Amino acid sequence: MTEPRQLREGFEPRLKIRLLVGLAVGALVGGTLGLVVGLLAFEGRTAAMVAAGLGGMIGGVLYGALVGSFAGLESPDPGNEPSETRHPLAEPAIEEEGERPSDGRPIR
Repeated sequence: MTEPRQLREGFEPRLKIRLLVGLAVGALVGGTLGLVVGLLAFEGRTAAMVAAGLGGMIGGVLYGALVGSFAGLESPDPGNEPSETRHPLAEPAIEEEGERPSDGRPIR
């Protein structure tokens, strides 16, 4: 029972952190781009510039959430991959059926 819980504990924090970072960066970048577009397109009309900034922020939050959640699905960092054994590379390789042993004798 503890193995699935350990895997979930490794995945959930990574997803939460990357999703929150995606939301924050998306809001900042989207709001900034929206204000710049509003400034260029509406030339001094404050309400229109604020509306463009809010629209950019909303779009940026949605895009940031999408990218952040996809980034949370990436493989874990090297060395932190889930495994069925504690040290998978420390175990000897298993010979396949039909393979010859290393001394060259035929398999019986």
